[in-house]
Amino acid sequence: MPGALHDVKVLEIAQVMAIPLCGVLLSDMGADVVKLEPPWGDAVRYTMLPVLPGESKSFATLNRGKRSVCLDITDERTRPALEALVRSADVLLVSLKAEDLATYRVGYEDLRPLNPQMIYLEHVALGHKGPMGGQGGYDLVVGGLSGLTALIGKERGGAPLYTQPAVLDLGTGMLSAAAVSAALYARRESGEGQRIETSLLATGMFAQVNVAHSFPAIDPEMQEQFIEGLAELRAAGGSYDDMQKLRQRTVRRNTRGNIYYRYYKTKDSFISIGCLSPVLQKKFREAIGVDDPRSDPDFDLAGEETYARMGRFTGEAEAIMQTRTTDEWLDDLLARKIPCSPVLFPEEAIRHPQITDNGYLVELEHEILGPYTTYAPPIRMDGTPTAAQGPAPALGRHTDEVLREVGIDGDAIAALIDAGIAGGRPLEQ
Repeated sequence: MPGALHDVKVLEIAQVMAIPLCGVLLSDMGADVVKLEPPWGDAVRYTMLPVLPGESKSFATLNRGKRSVCLDITDERTRPALEALVRSADVLLVSLKAEDLATYRVGYEDLRPLNPQMIYLEHVALGHKGPMGGQGGYDLVVGGLSGLTALIGKERGGAPLYTQPAVLDLGTGMLSAAAVSAALYARRESGEGQRIETSLLATGMFAQVNVAHSFPAIDPEMQEQFIEGLAELRAAGGSYDDMQKLRQRTVRRNTRGNIYYRYYKTKDSFISIGCLSPVLQKKFREAIGVDDPRSDPDFDLAGEETYARMGRFTGEAEAIMQTRTTDEWLDDLLARKIPCSPVLFPEEAIRHPQITDNGYLVELEHEILGPYTTYAPPIRMDGTPTAAQGPAPALGRHTDEVLREVGIDGDAIAALIDAGIAGGRPLEQ
């Protein structure tokens, strides 16, 4: 049975992570995804875990199931081939700075006359408007701007620490694939294509759905107290740790005493505990033998002593969790049906039976890098199955094949390749 998007042709003009991941998801659902690269290739081939000239582990995992066509779209001689590719596409995925869209004439208004039924997804890292509108951006940069980095709260040497996974890239890739699927469904009804816009910054705000908000009628003072205190700390050269502690004391003071949804040090390792319902929280208290002070009818959430009291409560739970090994706690807590798990490193996770038994990994064979294990399609569909369509392509592997499919004759293709503006040629480093 073919995938749900088996008759959809996708042209991807995008590098790095967010939109290439969208292309992978569409490929998993059966789409024919052609990745258009410059002759030297996507930057990820060189900058993220490179192993050979023009090949990297990251490219192999971010671009599986696609075909690679290399064209230098800055050269006008490749324009007929580019336009032929656009005419043949149902979906065009574009991730370029606004100025490059204009320079290369690949904006929606440039290409829509060639293919009015095309679904055109434009990814803009920071959005088009505002003081930084149209600028390029990466997960790390937008994590800082959106507040997500501070929310995650990791630090090293007194400075914010960028942590993986790339939440904004991953989230934008998934949202983009959902948007394309919805637009294809809408086209069945209207017969018309449309422009879609996604951005890392919009994803960053969405990722903080229960944090980045303001309720003036409910908590009118907390945010103002924090903003004023933050300004004072910055003026005095305060540390990042001081800023995080200030937020804990003001905006997040009522989260102190969280023993139910967190990671714990055990006797030999670490364990995750996830109890977000009253029933589960009661089970966890019974399992470790503690009483929550908040059950006291005289408990005052706003009291100054309360902050210290909840800190002591948390410390009591932490001390108890360190009296047994992770496996001992897992045996006990899972028997009580309390959600929990060991805290694993990625190299351990890919061997864990919960992952392997469910088929959440796939084995692929790369023509240069050999066999490799990577993530399976993250969604499953019974009627129109998803599947990894194959490994990532070698640089420019399908240039001749795809250009012939869209009507460019062999001599014209050979001329472009001979001129060095088509076909793959890895950068010399």
